[in-house]
Amino acid sequence: MWDGPMGDLALHGASALVTDWRTPPLMDGWLLVSDGKVQASGSGTPPHASESIDASSMIVVPGFVAAHHHLYQGVARGVHVEGGLIDWLDVHYRAWSKMTADDVRVGALVSASLAALGGCTTVAGFEYVHPPSEDFVTPVVESVDRVGIRLLYVRGCAPRLEGPLGERLANQGVDITRLVEPESVALSRTAEVLAGPTHERLRWAAGPTTPVVDDDGDFHRALDEIAQGAGTWLHTHFHPIPGTRVSGESAFDMAARVGLVRKGNWLAHGSRLTSEDVARFGHNGMGVVHNPSCSALLGYPTPPLAQWMAGNDRIAISVDGAASNDRGGMLAETQLAWQMQRARFGAEVEAACGPEAILDAATRGAARAINWEGLGTLTVGSTADIAAWSLADMGFAGSPASAQTTPQWLVFRCFAGANASHVLVGGDPVVVGGRLVHVETQQLIQQSRHTATRLYG
Repeated sequence: MWDGPMGDLALHGASALVTDWRTPPLMDGWLLVSDGKVQASGSGTPPHASESIDASSMIVVPGFVAAHHHLYQGVARGVHVEGGLIDWLDVHYRAWSKMTADDVRVGALVSASLAALGGCTTVAGFEYVHPPSEDFVTPVVESVDRVGIRLLYVRGCAPRLEGPLGERLANQGVDITRLVEPESVALSRTAEVLAGPTHERLRWAAGPTTPVVDDDGDFHRALDEIAQGAGTWLHTHFHPIPGTRVSGESAFDMAARVGLVRKGNWLAHGSRLTSEDVARFGHNGMGVVHNPSCSALLGYPTPPLAQWMAGNDRIAISVDGAASNDRGGMLAETQLAWQMQRARFGAEVEAACGPEAILDAATRGAARAINWEGLGTLTVGSTADIAAWSLADMGFAGSPASAQTTPQWLVFRCFAGANASHVLVGGDPVVVGGRLVHVETQQLIQQSRHTATRLYG
């Protein structure tokens, strides 16, 4: 029985309450929240609080942390492209060159809404399209704030485009100046963004969408100096293509040579990294984000996550932008990550990379990767970022009561895409009864379809 002070909110009666994915759940669990943080947790009779949520027949878990996303891409869903990466980028960059600030606002609102409905409470939005003299930052920040989840806004930039893409687009009449920023412009505009105000739901970071590898790291070091001055870090896509490394150079050595290695920086995809590379990044305090849907869609290799996790405690699993992950839900993404590991490496992977490890990577591991303390668990003192799924949903029909004692297996075996029943950020409701609290979804659906049709046809 709790005999401490009364809290602001008591969530009680949970069929299973997961405080972190590495420890057994609390059955008939309760959670006490005060001042936006977890004050206490337990089983049985709940403590008194100013407000309460009846979590009967719910699985209550830590909110997911999406360590890599592209929020503006919420109006790029369902667009199929034949061919490989360059063909895919060609189609999307042509559309993105036509984007307005209003388009970005709608896209970000779609992405943030899908994230919240999928139990995500914090998202790192890597936004790298910034036409000259246009503000594409504010629409993203305001959209995520409207939904109510936390945002790590990564002010991206594109001093270069991948391989022959720039020439290919220019030959089609695309205005490249809306996609590519000269280095000096990217540095000055990034510095302005990173100097902006922060609060408990907004932080900043920076990074190039494609690493600049032809200047011995001058651009990255200049960008990293700006980030360090602002007390933040760099993030980028990192899967070095053949020909970008010098003879005998590892991917880690290349990253160090071009100025990307610093404690707290983190990388996305890593599809061409060896386990040794990943461990060396880990030893230098750098995380790596695996994006299963993106890897499957674009044909990237399935990484050996068990080996990655053994050498690096900052491994994260995340959705990607909607252009390469149309679903946008973190629980579905972790489910896919586990399935891909089983399919590629067999049942023996369970000992080191079972559901607990996968879900931990999408919560605590992701929080470590993006350097945001207090997220990813519901242990005492952590931020009260909470997601709950109702076992009354048809997706969980036919499962016995005993399955609730292993919620990690229950969700991975049964989850069929249902919205989270409740999502709270700092104890504040964002999703209630499977519906967004602050967004009118039917209006957003119509707006987003109109915007996507204008951009893609």
